[in-house]
Amino acid sequence: MPESLALKLFDPGMTHMHRVGLAGLYMTLKQLDPADYAEHGDWKLTDTEVEFFWTNTPRDLLGPIIEKAFGISKEGIIDFLVHRKHRIGDLEKVQIHNAILRSFLQHGGIRKLEKKEVPLTFEYEKKKVTVLLKPLTWYQQQEKSHLFNKNGLFKKKIKLAGWAFPGGGTRHVGFSAPTTLTNDAGLFLCLLFSPVGSLYFLISSKIQDGKYDKRKGAAIVLPHISNLKTYEYCYRNYLLSPVVKLYANSLGDAGLSALALLNLHYEPGVLRDLEINSCSVIILGTVPWAKQQKTRTSLEQVRKINRKRLAFFDFASKILQNKVVIKDDESYYVQTSTARGLVAENIAAGRPWFNDFFTIMQSKKLAYATSFDRKGLHEMTQNERTDWPEQGDKLFVETIHNALRNRYGALAARATVKGEKIPFDREFEKIRTSLMRAKNAQTMRAELADLFARGGINKSLQQNWPKVLSLFTGGDWQKARDLALLALASYAGKGSDEIVIHKQTEDDK
Repeated sequence: MPESLALKLFDPGMTHMHRVGLAGLYMTLKQLDPADYAEHGDWKLTDTEVEFFWTNTPRDLLGPIIEKAFGISKEGIIDFLVHRKHRIGDLEKVQIHNAILRSFLQHGGIRKLEKKEVPLTFEYEKKKVTVLLKPLTWYQQQEKSHLFNKNGLFKKKIKLAGWAFPGGGTRHVGFSAPTTLTNDAGLFLCLLFSPVGSLYFLISSKIQDGKYDKRKGAAIVLPHISNLKTYEYCYRNYLLSPVVKLYANSLGDAGLSALALLNLHYEPGVLRDLEINSCSVIILGTVPWAKQQKTRTSLEQVRKINRKRLAFFDFASKILQNKVVIKDDESYYVQTSTARGLVAENIAAGRPWFNDFFTIMQSKKLAYATSFDRKGLHEMTQNERTDWPEQGDKLFVETIHNALRNRYGALAARATVKGEKIPFDREFEKIRTSLMRAKNAQTMRAELADLFARGGINKSLQQNWPKVLSLFTGGDWQKARDLALLALASYAGKGSDEIVIHKQTEDDK
């Protein structure tokens, strides 16, 4: 009688990482013909279970499956069987390859790379793009010895390391026995395939000094799966996504981007009833005390996102888009939307979408990064689909827009008479710093009063005064500051195009 191994989605010990791995195994087996492995055994697939049957040893059956599942392309790029069977693009393959090398396969001992970088040239929107890549020749998932003993049987207890369970390796080398995680063979087999079923995003986010946040390098997104067949269908949407959508600005941006991609219809490109509404997001990056490796710096869950919230994020992401920038030397980078990163964090947490807007305006260099989103933010403040918590919030932004229009107009008239350059950028910076100086309700009222006084006659303020009064006199001065800074960043009238906050240099990239 053949022996068997049953792996179920909701068995004890199955974390979200294990379930994503089981989905990766399920999708791999769907690409294989059981008849090719009939000599050594068989398998059975259901919506929540994968079961193997073997006649001699489990290695005889699973060994060839593992070899087939984890490949390497002729260019030296990670080439999972599941990816190979779908129309995944060249740049997208490289992006996923790089994300895996920064997460599951970050350590040199669990992968082998050629020493010399090789240029690979692809086409993106009818332009040539060249990437430099050290070809990969081997990686740990191809190895079978950690799963089977010399007799081809499953090992009883297998120690976990970062390549199988990021952030779950030995916690203290001096006390390795009590701080080492282990799994039985079935659970470990799921983890072996977790890189196949995971979703990846490279993170590009700036901190206050304008430099990139090294603590946020790559994101592994683990959808909360309840049905293997459904996930296989949804996962194809991710594989068909263009490279520009595989970058994110924040943890929330990565999580909601993943959920939006998974829940899109193929042809219409619209959200359907949500099959997967939650996910876990693991962020890996570099920390000062361990610069030689990528450390798990964040782990959060985006839970129970309803259709309305995800549709609003999808709307915002189409307005606040990432952008592929191709340089003169044909290299490229993806410029992520700073504003969308904040908006996504707020939507994921159920907060107003403009909450804490001051965080992306708190320095001159961050304000420069946010300035790329000016037109998108302006559209969000004007579009009827934008989800405003209260009508007064939108009216308050419009009122400040009018004040800015009047102020910039006055500056333009004065500069024209004197024959001088119009100081739009200086005025922008003056208003930004004055709003950032507000630290309580009293100082916030004073700064707003000064802004409106300099703005001259403001019909919008006169007409909507009762509806926006609470933002002047209420206790929630932080909300008034966020809305005022949002209005400043989203103003797209006369003078906005002339505002040059900070000239970007190559050192910023």
